[in-house]
Amino acid sequence: MNLIENLLVEIDGIKTAMILAPASLRININSLQEVLGTNKIRVFNQQEFANLIPNCEFGTLPPCGEIYNMEVFWLEELSKYPEMAFYAYSYTDLVMIKYRDFQKILNPQKQIVVLTRPKYGIGIEEIVPESAKQELENYEHCFLGVSLESDQFSTTKFVAMADWISKHFKKCTLLIGDSIHRITMQINQGLTEYQAINKSLIIGREYIYNASYIFERYAAHCEYDVIFFSDIKKTADYLKYYEQLQCCVRQDENFYNLLQFCAKEFILRHFEEKNENFDLYIKMSCQYLLEEIAIFACLVKYGLSIVIYPGSLGIFQELVLGNYPDIPDCLKHIIYVYLRLKRR
Repeated sequence: MNLIENLLVEIDGIKTAMILAPASLRININSLQEVLGTNKIRVFNQQEFANLIPNCEFGTLPPCGEIYNMEVFWLEELSKYPEMAFYAYSYTDLVMIKYRDFQKILNPQKQIVVLTRPKYGIGIEEIVPESAKQELENYEHCFLGVSLESDQFSTTKFVAMADWISKHFKKCTLLIGDSIHRITMQINQGLTEYQAINKSLIIGREYIYNASYIFERYAAHCEYDVIFFSDIKKTADYLKYYEQLQCCVRQDENFYNLLQFCAKEFILRHFEEKNENFDLYIKMSCQYLLEEIAIFACLVKYGLSIVIYPGSLGIFQELVLGNYPDIPDCLKHIIYVYLRLKRR
């Protein structure tokens, strides 16, 4: 969802204006002052907002400032959105709108270009194996695993990750976890497999459609392409690796125990052991991990060995250490870069 955020500002101590911007970006006030031809802009705080517009939750004023005798300026970045959303007077009322309809509401003359930066800063939490830290700068191509419907991949955070990646790599492949997301939906939403797979495929395509403007924003610095779990699962390589991993489960007790431990750890974050479906959920979670590992093995074979992810990928930290000799050899050559996101 491409969310719009409004910023109420006072210009020269006499005029109130509304600035509309992507919720994922923070406006550079000095740049805004220069664009609006003033050296005095002050942002309204929550109490001032409440005094000015009673009965409206802070940050939820819709983009219709003229009603309140405000000039409305909007950032050029919004024109990249196929569609967008904004809150209307409360955080329970969300309005979805296509860009072409949004443009009809606003005066095109008020579109402005100002300096912005992502609201989240990015740092490297960990690189596994640790010995790869010195090698990272030698790679030009990475892949970013995208977990659908995860807060870690909200538009705001995704913009920050794209910004960081564009400064460190020349190309990034987005791995969209569409078909594998069906298992999460079955566990969390109680959907049948048929319902879950159809919905997950749609969600995957929608995510890329809504994020297309982000790729354009960083196209001058980094080339982005997209690959879907559902497409890789159709390949002979995937079937080969998946069958090899199933053999490991049957023949390698250590690998079986690792799989069970990681699956149980995930399920316990959402359910108690007394849940009547707990054992089923463990089994489904193991299925998720096997599919994910087989997909990663395929990507390494295709020349993608740098994995970028906002947080730990758990089981992969163990696999890369080489303690499980029967897993596909390519998995032992992956470098995992775990990112840390911090709000600015």
